[in-house]
Amino acid sequence: MRSTLKMPNRNALLIILISLCVVSCKNKKETSAEENPIASVEALVNFIKTQKSEDQIAEFTFVQETIFFDEKGQPQDTSTWYEAIRYPKEFRIDFGDSKNRNANINRNDSIYVFRGDSLVHSGPEIQEFLILEGGLFHYSTAETLERLKSLGIDTSIFSTSTYKERPVYILGSTPNDTSKPQIWMDAEELYVVRRFSQGKQGELYEVKYDDFKNIEGHWMETWIEFHVDGHLIQTERYNDIDLHPSLDDKVFDPKAFGTYYWFKK
Repeated sequence: MRSTLKMPNRNALLIILISLCVVSCKNKKETSAEENPIASVEALVNFIKTQKSEDQIAEFTFVQETIFFDEKGQPQDTSTWYEAIRYPKEFRIDFGDSKNRNANINRNDSIYVFRGDSLVHSGPEIQEFLILEGGLFHYSTAETLERLKSLGIDTSIFSTSTYKERPVYILGSTPNDTSKPQIWMDAEELYVVRRFSQGKQGELYEVKYDDFKNIEGHWMETWIEFHVDGHLIQTERYNDIDLHPSLDDKVFDPKAFGTYYWFKK
């Protein structure tokens, strides 16, 4: 028996296909919006806190090879720095041989500068890189935003772009305006890749983070470049990264400076 079911004509098929496409495209847009609801600095901070709150790094150390460049971009000097970080507010750099007693200690939003075993400067200072790299897990969202504002970042401005062929979030500016403090974050891995910071003399520093390595499940930069007005002034290479150093409190205590070192002297 021959079937009595008729096949639709070409026009009918075309209408069906267009209808299906409209429904499919609409669903894709709705899904995409739901999967990526980040549209502000506040939303990004909240997202990072919920996505990466577990198994955070408490403290770590590394040895840094630092190269300085002159105005013509030629390397002038190389130095070894020993650095220790404990989130949210402790950071120390020992410059070269510990026998020279040259170090900077950041603690509780203050800096203590030692040269030749003497305290030559102390005063308020927020180490901005500590905020988004680990500090925000110790702060409320509101406090995190206030800390960013104190660094000159306009937290009401949030945009997206690409950097080195990867999607990025931009905190404090738009993609084509690099004339003010701002932070660029990788939109997939949520680490900082670029930063513009205001110097003490009003100059604008551009800091580029690169050569990220996955160390025990944590993406960490191992190469940094510092630029001023488009000129390279300093590079840093991180070596011997230790995520489990068990640092003594004396490392970050200015009153104990010179009595204890986390690295071999």
